[in-house]
Amino acid sequence: KNQGQWRPHSLNLTICKIVRIYFIYFCANLCNLHNLLINAKMHVNEFIIFLLIILQCTVIFCFDPFSIGSAAVVGIGSYLYDKTYCKWKECCTDKEIPGNVNQLEALLKSKVYGQHLAEEIIVKALKSHWDERYQPSKALTLSFHGWPGGGKNYVTGFIKEALFTLGGASDHVHHFVSRINFPEESKVAQYQRDLYEWIKSNVTKCPKQLFVFDEVDKAPEYLLNIIKPLIDYNAYVAKVDYRKSIFIFLSNTGESLITDQMIKLHHSGIPRKDIQLQDFENLIIKGAFNEHGGFHHSDTIKSNLIDHYVPFLPLEMEHVRACIIDQFRMRGVNRPSEDDVLSILEFVEWGPSPDNLYSKTGCKRISQKVALIVHTHWR
Repeated sequence: KNQGQWRPHSLNLTICKIVRIYFIYFCANLCNLHNLLINAKMHVNEFIIFLLIILQCTVIFCFDPFSIGSAAVVGIGSYLYDKTYCKWKECCTDKEIPGNVNQLEALLKSKVYGQHLAEEIIVKALKSHWDERYQPSKALTLSFHGWPGGGKNYVTGFIKEALFTLGGASDHVHHFVSRINFPEESKVAQYQRDLYEWIKSNVTKCPKQLFVFDEVDKAPEYLLNIIKPLIDYNAYVAKVDYRKSIFIFLSNTGESLITDQMIKLHHSGIPRKDIQLQDFENLIIKGAFNEHGGFHHSDTIKSNLIDHYVPFLPLEMEHVRACIIDQFRMRGVNRPSEDDVLSILEFVEWGPSPDNLYSKTGCKRISQKVALIVHTHWR
């Protein structure tokens, strides 16, 4: 201090000396580097970055500890946040949310059978929604419809796995099952309040969230009206931006209409691979809106806020056979005999009569039946 004023240059030198002394002490103990790395659980490349930060601080504080130093603090804070906090707690970065739609596309092509419409719609919708070059105009909403065993939950699992590093275990993935989470019709108002607060709090933490509503046809009527403002064309709702979130609804509504339409197309001589979305979309909307459940006379349908109604088509014999063979391969039997495949097919019911073209349960229970045979003959 000189004549009542601080001398910044002297302060610079003082801080510089302190940092240099610390750095010299640090270097003098490099003989313990091995233990340091082990105790800190740092990789060598992470240690080098940490060392460079210390060197940077030595130079920075020798020039201007106030203005330039603040930038160093921000850099160090960012590094430590990523290397410490994000190691123990899931963060909101590309590492935790890779959004790997190419991986999803490969999984759907190799693991899902007979659902060319679902594959095409889902992949294109997800690619465009999380395209970093554009800001989506609203949250993405997909509604999956079809018979049990057609692959709705199966495909949803692949979506979780491809979009989030931790898959279904991610804190950014929320899977609601109506019979568990919303069992009582009389409590719909309470469910709506809780649901809104849950969605809001999670999107506030990280905008890229996946919300899955399973068994929508079992949900109380009007339950889903509460999310209407969140999936609408609003930049912000109560200062929260929902536009990068994804909402998926799983339902059996419209299943009979889908099957009836499939039979009509079959009798018209139209190959399955040539069937298009427009052959089903209006039928699904009609069924979802009029049948009992969470979408019954729902504001989300009235307001045209469901982006894509995805039909999961009933599975034919060739698709069920593919499921059976795939399950054998998963258990190490790469070439199951025809007798083994036929023994599994005996458990499958077909319908509707008189055509009996489609499996009533899709590929459900196939895994359990294959496991039984493998355990009996290959163990």
